Amino acid sequence: MTRQRLIRALLLAILGSVLVYAVLAALTDAQAVASALRDFPLDTLAVMLILTLFGYFMRAVRWRYLTGLVSCPLTFRDAVYIQFSGMTMTVTPGKVGEVLKAYLAQEVCGLRMSRGIAVVFCERLADLFAILVLSVGGVSLLGGGWFGLAIAAVVVVLGTLTASSPRFHEFALRFIESRKWAQRHHASASAISDTTRTVLTPLPLAISVGLAMLSWGAEGIAFALALRALDFTTLGVIPAVAVYAMSTVIGALVFLPGGIGLTEASMAGLLIAAGMPGPDATAATVLIRLVTMWFGVGLGWLVFASRPTLLRGFLGTPDVSA
Repeated sequence: MTRQRLIRALLLAILGSVLVYAVLAALTDAQAVASALRDFPLDTLAVMLILTLFGYFMRAVRWRYLTGLVSCPLTFRDAVYIQFSGMTMTVTPGKVGEVLKAYLAQEVCGLRMSRGIAVVFCERLADLFAILVLSVGGVSLLGGGWFGLAIAAVVVVLGTLTASSPRFHEFALRFIESRKWAQRHHASASAISDTTRTVLTPLPLAISVGLAMLSWGAEGIAFALALRALDFTTLGVIPAVAVYAMSTVIGALVFLPGGIGLTEASMAGLLIAAGMPGPDATAATVLIRLVTMWFGVGLGWLVFASRPTLLRGFLGTPDVSA
């Protein structure tokens, strides 16, 4: 995606979110939803934000660890800057906009763009593993959801095994060498191949998935706190985390910005199926999406802007101070 399309996707995601939240509120009693949001305890909201920040920092730790494996040593400060700045593009379709992290790593530590993109791809695989594990407890609320979860797990496992297979990489590189139109991309393909095989070896993958589980788990606990603050105690912490993760999986099935629409609908639907009143389910859904997604996008732009030269470089704006 071009930078202009990334920015356009961000704007469309904002408009789409407003529309989705408005529709959910209208379907479940907008006045009651507004009342639940207005009366939501601020101390609980503060703890939810702290848990979300913890998750963001765990992702920064992972980014620093993975890029260090491919000869891009970063200070923790730089890793935090790159990770948080990358969150500005979380709401692009399939999170493809997070290749911004690869661009920033190239600017900060000279990491080749192709290697950075490969690291981002490996991060997504680790996230899928973590979310699937956390989702296990939520499938019982779907009635027959085990089959879908099993299919998703098989796809992720097979995809990871393929991406880490030396034979697959040898075949792919030979194919590129044999095609004139692809030969000019051989160097980039070799870098992607080497990076992927390095990052997806057992120990780095295990560490990456572990950090992802801490990150997504913290957001799931924030969701559980929101449910408790709304006086819904039917779901304990573990089932609530599972519902949050399961909704994320469902939202990821469609190539929409941030999974907007399907994530919210599935989350509210699962809560209502578990016995939560519709207005409270909508309020909980809106709150967790604001805290875990839109908070990150806004914070990301603030962090990104803290280094104006890099921000202008990404946006294609001339550096008038030079």
